[in-house]
Amino acid sequence: MNLGPFAFPTGLIALLFGLVAALGTAGFLRKRGLPDAGAALYLAVIAGLLLARVAYVLRWRQQYLEQPFGILNLRDGGFDPVAGVAGLVLAALLIGWHRPALRKALAAGALAGVAAWGFATLTAQLLREATRQPMPAVVLRDLEGHEVAMQSLRGKPLVVNLWATWCGPCRSELPMLVDAQRRMLQLRFVFADQGEDAATVADYLRRERLAPQLVLIDGKLDLSAHYGAHGYPTTLFLDADGILRDQHMGELSRATLADRLRRIAPQP
Repeated sequence: MNLGPFAFPTGLIALLFGLVAALGTAGFLRKRGLPDAGAALYLAVIAGLLLARVAYVLRWRQQYLEQPFGILNLRDGGFDPVAGVAGLVLAALLIGWHRPALRKALAAGALAGVAAWGFATLTAQLLREATRQPMPAVVLRDLEGHEVAMQSLRGKPLVVNLWATWCGPCRSELPMLVDAQRRMLQLRFVFADQGEDAATVADYLRRERLAPQLVLIDGKLDLSAHYGAHGYPTTLFLDADGILRDQHMGELSRATLADRLRRIAPQP
């Protein structure tokens, strides 16, 4: 989601929306004479996030075993929403059991927060479904200067990584994506550099001893403009027909990459 010049993951926006609704409800009830449940709601939310992360890590444990420090990188967006809601509810029940005076305000705040989070999440999903973008009629150039029409890449599920050599998270995730390209021949990976020249990109890849295939130069940021990407790295997940099915802003881990790939190349 883009707010002016700033870009934020929709999951974070939905979480903040739910938190504001929960705390707003608690504040309203405090003014009506009920005890302040704000601190208790914060604890319940933290418990929900912890359980959501643990459940996600356990689900994708094989990928995290290959990249164990990735468990600590919460920026990859790896959270299980069902486990998160369950953790929040369980924490709220435990707090209410120990502090009966907070039960009404805590229950009302938690309910309002979950409802607001669910509404925001559903709205974002419906907006994505309603704005499925076909592949643009854009022609880029590879590192040798040959023209490559993006629409010519249809026929396989496609992962398009929008990146730049000056972008720290881009550099961090690039070796993992190059390795995925080498191993997952049933998919097509494209590395579309944003705004730089071929010499700069080639020099960087040579210094890092990386040899990805399908490195393209998007000097005019055509892909960023078409898909509304205002932060890097942004990774696009398109089906074999070239229709955008998912989009991830920020650094991917092996686990979040595997999770997103299910949406364009379901496993049997």
